[in-house]
Amino acid sequence: MNFSAEIWAEKRKLGLVRYLLIDGILFTGGPFAVVMQIVGIFLLRDEGQTIGQYMTSSRTWLTFLLHGTLFGLIVGYLKWRRNEIEFSKAGASDS
Repeated sequence: MNFSAEIWAEKRKLGLVRYLLIDGILFTGGPFAVVMQIVGIFLLRDEGQTIGQYMTSSRTWLTFLLHGTLFGLIVGYLKWRRNEIEFSKAGASDS
């Protein structure tokens, strides 16, 4: 488990939606989107397009938001499930 039982109990009490927004999208998806944009500067720019043109393109910002949101939600949900399983195992062994 990524968290101690006390911290996970607190996060769990706040709910899945909040966990997905904070831990999923903000803490996991945000950095992923930034890395993907840096990779995109080198691999996805159109021929002859400057870095400034690439960074001001609406397509660039749309992909930035989609990368961060989708990756954050998917990984956040997987982490939630894994922590729930570990938390239930820890609770069963404590009894």
